[in-house]
Amino acid sequence: MSHLPTIISDLAMILLVAGVTTILFKKINQPLVLGYIIAGFITGPNFSFFPTIADNANVQAWSEIGVIFLLFALGLEFSFYKLKSVGSTAFIATAVEILGMLAVGYAAGTMLGWSHMDSLFLGGMLSMSSTTIIIKAFDDLKLRSHSFTEVVFGILIVEDIAGIVMMVMLSTMAVAASGISSAELLLSIARLVFFLVLWFVLGMYLVPSFFKWAQKLMNDETLVVSSIGLCLGMVVLATKLGFSAALGAFIMGSLIAEAPNAERIEHLVAPVKDLFGAIFFVSVGMMVNPALLLEHWLPILVLVIATITGKLIFSTGGVLASGQSLNTSVHCGFSLAQIGEFSFIIASLGMSLGVISGFLYPIIVAVSVITTFSTPFCIMSAEPFYQQLLKLLPPRLLNWLTRYTDSSTESGKDQDWKNLLSAYIMRMLIFSTLLLAVAMSAEHYLLPYMRDTLQVPYGNWLTGALTLIVMAPVLRAVLVNRAGNSDLFSILWFKRRANHLPLMILVLGKILVAASALYFIFNKLIGLHGMVACLAIVGAAYLISSSDWLMSEYLRIESRFLVNLNEKHMRKHREALAEKDEQHNWFDEDLQLAFYEVKDDSPIIGKTMAQLAFRESYGCNVLQITTPAETVDMPGGEQTVVKGSTLLLIGTAAQLKVFDGAIAQRHLALRRQKAPQTLRQFMLANDNSHPEQQFLSLAITIDKHSPVLGTSLKAANLRHKWSCLVIGLERGAFTITNPHVSLVFEENDLLWVLGKQKMINTLIREEIL
Repeated sequence: MSHLPTIISDLAMILLVAGVTTILFKKINQPLVLGYIIAGFITGPNFSFFPTIADNANVQAWSEIGVIFLLFALGLEFSFYKLKSVGSTAFIATAVEILGMLAVGYAAGTMLGWSHMDSLFLGGMLSMSSTTIIIKAFDDLKLRSHSFTEVVFGILIVEDIAGIVMMVMLSTMAVAASGISSAELLLSIARLVFFLVLWFVLGMYLVPSFFKWAQKLMNDETLVVSSIGLCLGMVVLATKLGFSAALGAFIMGSLIAEAPNAERIEHLVAPVKDLFGAIFFVSVGMMVNPALLLEHWLPILVLVIATITGKLIFSTGGVLASGQSLNTSVHCGFSLAQIGEFSFIIASLGMSLGVISGFLYPIIVAVSVITTFSTPFCIMSAEPFYQQLLKLLPPRLLNWLTRYTDSSTESGKDQDWKNLLSAYIMRMLIFSTLLLAVAMSAEHYLLPYMRDTLQVPYGNWLTGALTLIVMAPVLRAVLVNRAGNSDLFSILWFKRRANHLPLMILVLGKILVAASALYFIFNKLIGLHGMVACLAIVGAAYLISSSDWLMSEYLRIESRFLVNLNEKHMRKHREALAEKDEQHNWFDEDLQLAFYEVKDDSPIIGKTMAQLAFRESYGCNVLQITTPAETVDMPGGEQTVVKGSTLLLIGTAAQLKVFDGAIAQRHLALRRQKAPQTLRQFMLANDNSHPEQQFLSLAITIDKHSPVLGTSLKAANLRHKWSCLVIGLERGAFTITNPHVSLVFEENDLLWVLGKQKMINTLIREEIL
């Protein structure tokens, strides 16, 4: 308690001076961050005209807490949905900018005679632009509506992620400052990727679900306590695993950002973030030593020039390399020509690790202040520079740049392989991480607990059985036929025979991952060897791959994950449409219908719907069969195709594309009568039909009394029972087109069905409507 008066007086001094300086900076329309830095300088040990704080250690502890809350708040503003939507431009431009500025910073530090770690951290500091300063400059100059600002914001989103990763890598290299081998560096990267994927998958499944479940039980007090508790818990976990506290805070913030009440949490946490964030920036100002700045005026000047010049070159070049126009690239490059708050965080990391020199901190603060003031002038000079550039560049080069950017943004290019590989790699990374996490937990925690602590008989067999049960839904997803994206797989398979071998290699990769997991269970945990282990692996793989129950369990887990990831943003989109009095049913445009005439020599004549298995093979459903004698709606598996039949198929554009490819390669002798039309177009044209011939779409809510609650689409057999075809499902605000037959219905699901008057009569008779 003896230190309490000192702590209170120090905190009072900091907040009082910070409050006054920020009011003055607000008055002259300057960033508040600069006001905090000035306040830190005034209350710091290098300015003696006013009383200074007594205990720097307390301020340092508060500033570290400030970094945690700054990164937590940054995570709350972050969005995986936004990250997914920024496109390749932001990723390419950020990669070019950061790598270029790392090289510039390291070269500048080496040229100035600084140490290896000083130069390395300097490169990291110079590579990060300031989101706060850029947003303020755009608002002041009224540029937020310009198209290039969207590209800049996308780059800033990716920079946030890159900054977090950079901090982890710099920490790793700092710990091994005496020298780190390539193998150790690669191992650190792999370890980081493993935990990031694991935290993302488990956190996205658990954290938003928790806040959704407890939403009605939480008031503002419990909400802020729970949120900060989760943040600090992740900070502890990250530090225990050897990562930085900032990484843990950012990850938990980004997970809570997908919760349904994320905006409320962000609002409640904002005062805490503002308080400790202010103390952090004040601590930055306390380290500013005018004598050091005068002594190092040359390095400051060199770094200001290097920052502005390097950012202009590499940011502009990165955006241009991503396929944007020269005009957009120049405006983006000139907007990013500064460093900001993330640079201070990296500098604080270096100081806390004790691997950078004391003079570097005030130098980087001075560079940040100067580049902050120069930012509006850089942005305003972008257009004159661009016009001058048009006059200076040779016409041949300008024509080449125009062709390059046009071809890079050209639509209609064949992206099938790119989309398949990106989906395949992402899914396999997630599945492999989950299987590895379960395996490591079983080997290092569960098995010793069973064998040594509980000393249960056959502890290794019990451990193996429990591990197999936990792994089984993931293994079912890994062993699902094809390569994780059945539509793209089928499109490429039917497109050309040369695709068959690489596609089979992808399937083999999935099989090897599953076989490795099963080998670990039967060999490492249970202790089977040789032929017995091989037979056990093959038998388990067969049972898992053929289990509809496991598929339904996996789909339940996956749908919950996707709901948490996308629901908030889809709900916002729908609310925006509602405000504009616009109605948009998602399935109207996603689903398409096409008529196919069966030629007289078609091999499908005489076969039943069950034998043809269009749904299982191509993903699309047969909505109607018209024969010379009758019209059959929603034909069952026993329905036979006869000569002169016309099939009406419904599916997504990709599924119909797969079917068209199968017609050509498998010689099905079907002829499409006209171009596919969307379900919306079909229903509008259908309105002109006689009432008994009209197709009707309905939305049915699955409540706690519904007869299909808890059953799968396949088991419910709604085609037969309700005379309808299930075309989609809404779970919350998340939508699933043509749901998988193993999907289990949950309470509050909204089921979209398509049928005729017979469907309506059945639903009324069974009191569904």
